[in-house]
Amino acid sequence: MMITDEAKNYIQSILEEQQTENLRLYAVAGCCGPQIGLSLDAPEQTDELIDVNGIRVAVAPDAKDMAEELALDFDTQGEQGGLVMIGAPTGC
Repeated sequence: MMITDEAKNYIQSILEEQQTENLRLYAVAGCCGPQIGLSLDAPEQTDELIDVNGIRVAVAPDAKDMAEELALDFDTQGEQGGLVMIGAPTGC
């Protein structure tokens, strides 16, 4: 997994605003197979905690393989921009 410096700055501001300490990656059932979910939830007991570019990330066991190829970046397109997941499963 990779988090760009631009995404790191954005994520840190959200974590501070929401008064939480980490991101959580988990698998979500989709029509064409599992998709990856991203939240500000606390780690679950079975999650693996990793540090990615200074951001603490809890990775659920069912999302571990998907997370290996994942990159979080900040897209500056649009009025405010936003976080994008690159390399996430795309579904059908």
